[in-house]
Amino acid sequence: MTFFRNRKLSLAAVFIIMAVYNVIVFIIPFSRGGGFWSGYGFSMLAMLITAAVGFYTFDKEGWQSRFYRMPLASVAWRYLIIQLIAGFLQMILTFIPYKYGIAVNTVILGACLVGLIAMNLTKEEIEHIDKKIKEKVFYIKSLLVDVEGLSDKVSDESVKKVLKDLADTIKYSDPMSNPQLATIENKIEVKVVALAEAVENTDNDAIKAFCNELQQLFAERNRKCKLLK
Repeated sequence: MTFFRNRKLSLAAVFIIMAVYNVIVFIIPFSRGGGFWSGYGFSMLAMLITAAVGFYTFDKEGWQSRFYRMPLASVAWRYLIIQLIAGFLQMILTFIPYKYGIAVNTVILGACLVGLIAMNLTKEEIEHIDKKIKEKVFYIKSLLVDVEGLSDKVSDESVKKVLKDLADTIKYSDPMSNPQLATIENKIEVKVVALAEAVENTDNDAIKAFCNELQQLFAERNRKCKLLK
């Protein structure tokens, strides 16, 4: 599956960087002082954090949730690059006291963690809003499916046209529901149930009458939707 491949590629990239990094830092004769171990330790930590974020980003949840998490991976990879550069500078510039290197590394790590927390909070808020929108548009989608299904049950062309016109009205109505629309939406649901009964009884006059009433109710609902925006 795609998320398994993406997860493996992300982890593989980090582990390749980790292997190359370790080969380089231990082959080059750096002075193994406090600056070296400070740069090395924080750089390794950055790689582990990046690997963990990559694992979290490409988990088993839906593609939409993984898409919302992509900024997390971006923050982690930027942190890794910055930390690697800072770590190498600390290994090379041995005249700088290692305590300053620790302070710089800590600031970089803190900035990364704050960025990851902020991105994750943003992701959760977007997902919450997306869930609320789906819940609000379900009302119209459900009614549309019901009316389109009724249209398939009638044979009279004039009745089919009336039902098709009603389906078009529903389709192009404001999809967003609202608690303040509960009264009129309840009326619409009652009329749709009555319309379904008329279709079952092949009562063409009643079907046309209910469709006309529903057209008026949807017109009223759309007007109220505009007022609520």
